[in-house]
Amino acid sequence: MANRDTIRTIIGIIGNVISFGLFASPIPTFEKIIKNKSVGEFKPDPYLATTSNCMMWILYGLPVVHPDSILVITINGIGLVMEGAYLVVFLTYASSKKRVSNEII
Repeated sequence: MANRDTIRTIIGIIGNVISFGLFASPIPTFEKIIKNKSVGEFKPDPYLATTSNCMMWILYGLPVVHPDSILVITINGIGLVMEGAYLVVFLTYASSKKRVSNEII
């Protein structure tokens, strides 16, 4: 029988794969934004929320807060980078009116 740490690691890796799929799911939307060179009716709210979520999970996974959470830190670090890229693309193609209005904040 496998020990507890091995099972925890396997389940953590499965969770990371699923989380990566979640972080990668907006790629078709951003391909559309880049192709059209406009954000259209898309709002940045889900990407801002996911960015905040990743930052909180990274904070939680720090060794001083919760030891042995390298899987939490790695997937949320990857998610933070991906969401940051999405926000950069969004801001690049958002109209100047939409960037400075309350719609983006």
